[in-house]
Amino acid sequence: MLIAVCALTWGFIGILVREVDQPALVIVFFRVLFSASFVALLLVVARRRDLLRRPPPAVLALGVLLAVHWALYFGAIKETSVASAVLITYAAPIFMAMLAPVLIREHVPALSVVALGVSMAGIAAISLSGGSGAEEVRLLGVVLAVFAAITYALLIVLIKRWASEVHPMTLVTWQEATSAVVLAPSLVFTSFEGLSGGELGYLVVLGVALTGLSGVVYVAALRWVPATTAGILAYMEPVSAAILAAVILDQALTPAVLAGGAAIVAAGVAVALRTPGTSVEEPLAAAGGARPGS
Repeated sequence: MLIAVCALTWGFIGILVREVDQPALVIVFFRVLFSASFVALLLVVARRRDLLRRPPPAVLALGVLLAVHWALYFGAIKETSVASAVLITYAAPIFMAMLAPVLIREHVPALSVVALGVSMAGIAAISLSGGSGAEEVRLLGVVLAVFAAITYALLIVLIKRWASEVHPMTLVTWQEATSAVVLAPSLVFTSFEGLSGGELGYLVVLGVALTGLSGVVYVAALRWVPATTAGILAYMEPVSAAILAAVILDQALTPAVLAGGAAIVAAGVAVALRTPGTSVEEPLAAAGGARPGS
């Protein structure tokens, strides 16, 4: 239930990104800053300062990759409909299955190859769906979402290779702190004159509640739930995001987006069932909870 609730709440991420009138890089900066600060404070209060010790340099490199991933993901949400951006990004598990043999010498099952073809067909259907107004699918957003999926897959595979021995909370804190440092220069080119109190509140909710707190809850819940189950439950996020975008942002779901999204979700679930070691949860949770063990 906790994992399902986390996945459902992550559907609000796309809504908040659309509601904050700031560049994607700035939104990501505040997300990782607030999240890293919250988790670090939690560890201090829990008297686990030992988990704040600096991890190996590879973990810091993962923080750079995380910054790139979320910048692409939030950029996609800004540039195309929320449903199309989130659904395409959830093709990541299929890319993950294809990258694993190259980076960690894992075998590629035939099912993964088929799933990749199905998900590509789904992405093509979404890309060609067109639309107008709020639900319009734009090429730039689709391209950003595809690269968000690829960088996410790369992130998880490298976490498995470089950080399997690092405590999840240490990984989350340092990875996101590094991301904040990398993204800090974006503030120099941004004006905050139009930032309202409501938008600042959205950024706090995004960083603390939907990233830091939900990540901690997710990590804790993974101790009692198989990774495959967690991965499949995580697909409630794109479903939640699509419904919320339709209700709150008036972004109607076109038949092509529905069909393409269904193909991507079906392919991802098939991969999750075939490869229990692969999880498809939201990036923070993946960084903190999918390794080691899922």
